[in-house]
Amino acid sequence: MDKTIGFIDVGTNSVHMLVVRFYEGSLGTSVYSDKESVRIGQSLYSRGVIDEETIDKARIVISKFAEVAKGFGAEQVVAMATAAAREASNRADLVQAVKGCGVDLRIIPGMEEARLIRLGVLGPDAPVRTLCIDVGGGSTEIALAEGRDDLYLDSLSLGAIRLAYGSGIDQKGKVTFRQYDVLRRMVDTASYRSVGKIRELGFEKVVGSSGTIVALAEICAARRGDGDPSYLTYSELESLMRDMCATDVEGRLKFPKMSANRADIIVGGGAVVEELMYLLGIEVMEVSRNGLREGMRTDFLLEHGHPDFDVRGSSVRTLAARCGCDRKHSDAVMRYALSIYDALVKAGVMGTGPHWRELLGYAAELHDVGEFISYEKHNVHSYTIIRNSYLAGFDDDELQAMALMARFHHNSIPGPSSKYFLDFDGNETAAIRRCALILKIADILDRGRDSSVDRIEIAIFDGTVSLRLIASKDISMQLWKLKSIKDEFSNVYGRKLRIEHLQRTSS
Repeated sequence: MDKTIGFIDVGTNSVHMLVVRFYEGSLGTSVYSDKESVRIGQSLYSRGVIDEETIDKARIVISKFAEVAKGFGAEQVVAMATAAAREASNRADLVQAVKGCGVDLRIIPGMEEARLIRLGVLGPDAPVRTLCIDVGGGSTEIALAEGRDDLYLDSLSLGAIRLAYGSGIDQKGKVTFRQYDVLRRMVDTASYRSVGKIRELGFEKVVGSSGTIVALAEICAARRGDGDPSYLTYSELESLMRDMCATDVEGRLKFPKMSANRADIIVGGGAVVEELMYLLGIEVMEVSRNGLREGMRTDFLLEHGHPDFDVRGSSVRTLAARCGCDRKHSDAVMRYALSIYDALVKAGVMGTGPHWRELLGYAAELHDVGEFISYEKHNVHSYTIIRNSYLAGFDDDELQAMALMARFHHNSIPGPSSKYFLDFDGNETAAIRRCALILKIADILDRGRDSSVDRIEIAIFDGTVSLRLIASKDISMQLWKLKSIKDEFSNVYGRKLRIEHLQRTSS
């Protein structure tokens, strides 16, 4: 499936757009995203309807986003609207206005929104029982998932804009303790059924999403000083909300990372997050920037015959395809690298586990992505691309490890005390250096880019590693190059390397 699709999420507070290019055998890659503040919920929760001015602004934004998506080659634009649109008595006016610019806007139920957000944040397979909380402008979606099963889904009538403009409490000025307590009691009332069910079912992990939670996490990260917005703690949030309530909109803008378009609704949104964390006993919440758009993308794949998701493998293949990698060569290098790895493990030389084997395989697939920039110093460019690619399914340390393997496949491998390994312990550093050398050997074996080595065998004789290459073609060039890395092998593995060549007779 080679096609480009545009996804538009018409939320209560803003309109988001994501353009995805799908390649054969992959989950696709994002090529463009954008958002525009369109507060559909502000007039709805204060006056009961979406006013004409807001409908017109939404029409213009959605129309422009659709044009942009088509400019990227989108064959289809999928647009969905959520809480504010489904509650508005004049929602048909919004749908009709958007239809006039060639976009079919689908207003989805709250449970469907929760399901899609779960797909976007957790993917189709949640590795452990995970609770997903998404605090939007008009509603809060709750999803409890384990594996492919949705154990519980709900959509609560709670949101940052709903509580800011529909609670009767003016939050542009200072908010008293009593007023903030009223907001928290509103959360209690709207969530008691879901809270009870989630307590009954239990969970191992919590992930929060949406602009409100991301904004709160960014502010807390700035206040604590580490700048890491990937998590949010209850104690930090509790302290932050007390400070937020003690000042007005102008004062809130002085908080680090506070945006002007969120200062008037942050108290309402924060009240939802804080109270849910309190009621559910959540001390720490992971934070994801994914949401409905990414769920629409995943759901699109499921509907088009992609029931099996290999998120890590797909993201690697997508990056390789975007960078125009020689697939035949990278497949050969990966095959050789994993063969050497397995043989070294069997011989008792490689003590690392399957996790490192997996990372080595992915690094082999991506080792030449830097040629997209320039063949000169392509290994350095490969490092930069992998390190900054935000590949789905990988954490920061894994990206760094793969990037280092790719960097050193065409360079001398530095010693364990090098600055490149500062973020890793001794065992991890040893694994990266060993995998990098395996990748270097594998790349040399396909030097002619003709997969000329048929089989690889490894044996240990008197502490020396014997690398036996069985080939039916001439591999003189590979053998000459391999001899030049014997000292490096001894340095990395602490063993001598002997290279043997067995000529295979063509039948």
